[in-house]
Amino acid sequence: MKNLSIFLQKEDCDLSLCIDYANNVYDEINEMRRDSELKFKDLFVAAKEMAEKMSINLVPPRNIGVQKNRDNYEGSPEAYFRRSIFLPFLDHLSMQLKTRFIDHRELLSKIQNILPIKCSELNTKEISETVNTFAKEWPNDIKGSTDDFIAEITMWRRHCLNMSKDKRPKSFIDTLNTCDSTLYQSIHRFLQIGATLPVSVATSERSFSCLRRLKTYLRNKTGEERLNGLMLLNLYRDVEVTYDEIINIMAKVPRRLDLIL
Repeated sequence: MKNLSIFLQKEDCDLSLCIDYANNVYDEINEMRRDSELKFKDLFVAAKEMAEKMSINLVPPRNIGVQKNRDNYEGSPEAYFRRSIFLPFLDHLSMQLKTRFIDHRELLSKIQNILPIKCSELNTKEISETVNTFAKEWPNDIKGSTDDFIAEITMWRRHCLNMSKDKRPKSFIDTLNTCDSTLYQSIHRFLQIGATLPVSVATSERSFSCLRRLKTYLRNKTGEERLNGLMLLNLYRDVEVTYDEIINIMAKVPRRLDLIL
């Protein structure tokens, strides 16, 4: 989960790679769920050793006849914490991964069919299924009828077959540079959609975090132009800004001090 979390925060995060890795995590969690007794045993031993160092006794809550706020789990402390904490956590995590990533895997596989590395291997049936999926999800982005789109993908497939295998683009952005927007209008549109599909909100949240660092309570009256400039400098640290440029910009503002001698 740590690697998936770090990968989701990348600016150039690829949606297909993210879903593939999330699917692997999903399968691993389900396997842990099936072997929960064996998997939780080691965790409980480590938690028990840590609790002993802190002088904490791992004792389950008492059982009562009528329970409204929590479930009664009978058995040893290990069995109680496994049923009340470990298993619900795995179920919740598995459900969130499925809702966020796994359920969109089929749609992603269809939009990836227009990439040259995959489009060259499509047959007539797969082309029709891809067009039907696009017509259902993005009906307003298809230029013309579905039959026109099928013909366009067929010609795009022929174009991909004429490429050498080692030069066929594998990503949406690289494919956009080789796709003519006049000859393949719908293909070009869906390549743009595939290249801009958001994987996470890390990039937008990163800008809000930068705003929080700059616009503090002590500097709440910072002007909009200065605030935007400071944010851009903080976000794009790879852009080199020379002192001469800063002095020339400040010198254009009327002031008593002559900055340019």
